[in-house]
Amino acid sequence: MVRDYLNKHKLTIRSLVDRDSRVSALYGVRGTPTRFLINRAGKVVAGSVGPRDWDSEEARRLIATLLAPDGKPS
Repeated sequence: MVRDYLNKHKLTIRSLVDRDSRVSALYGVRGTPTRFLINRAGKVVAGSVGPRDWDSEEARRLIATLLAPDGKPS
């Protein structure tokens, strides 16, 4: 189901289905949907709980800034 959704919307993000809740416990997930932005070094740099509009230009700039190697979007 998740793969179909990602393909339908042409999303290339990595996605995790946490069937046994191990990752949820590790990161302290309190609700769904929960999203984490993990930088190239593997550090959680941002996250959200609940629905969000991640398709806005503002959200795209935020993500680009958080994931940029120097903290500045290219």
